[in-house]
Amino acid sequence: MRTLLGYLCAAAVGALAVLLWLRQPVQREINNDFAITEIKRVAKAFAAEQVVAFNYTHKRSDVVSTAQVSIFGKARAFAGFDLVKHLRVNVDQAKKRVLVELAQPEILGVDVFDQTYQYEKDWPWNRFSEEDRDAVARGLRQGVLNDAKAGPLLREARESIKDFLTAMFGVHGYAVTVEFSGPETAPPPKG
Repeated sequence: MRTLLGYLCAAAVGALAVLLWLRQPVQREINNDFAITEIKRVAKAFAAEQVVAFNYTHKRSDVVSTAQVSIFGKARAFAGFDLVKHLRVNVDQAKKRVLVELAQPEILGVDVFDQTYQYEKDWPWNRFSEEDRDAVARGLRQGVLNDAKAGPLLREARESIKDFLTAMFGVHGYAVTVEFSGPETAPPPKG
C-alpha cells in the first residue's frame, strides 16, 4: 500500500512539473510585422463597457395628432479602438521596447437591454408613425452615446488597452508604451 501511495505521489509531482514546464511562456524576438499582426487579429478591440441608465422623452404634435412617450431603461455602451483607422507600431529589439500609437477610443456599440414605455398621452389621437419610431430610436441612441461620452468610459478604454498590450508583449519580455493620437473626445455639453 505504501508503495502504491509513493508511486501516485511521484506521478502527481511529475505531472505537475510537466504542466508547469508546458505553461512557460515562449519568449520570442518581436518585430514590427509580428506586433501589427498580433494587434490586428481583431479589427476592433473592445476595451471597456458601461451601463447607462436613461430617461428619454419624445414628443411630436401636429394639427391631427400628438405623439408623446417617455422611455426609461438601461443600455450598455461599448468603447474601444478601430484598429483599421489608425495603428502605428515601432519595435526596438535592442532595448526590448514596443511603441504603439492608436487613435483615441470611440463608442463602438450601444445595446439597449431594458426599457419601459410610459405613454403620457394615451387617447385615440395619440398616433406614432414610422417617422416617430425612427426619431425615438435615433434620439434614444444619441442620448445614451452622450451619457457614455460624458462618463469614465473612454478613459477606461485607454487604460484597458494599455493593460492588454502590456500583458501581450510582456510575455515576450518587451516593455510597451501606448500613445493616443488626436485630441481626447470632449464630453457633450449638458443641456
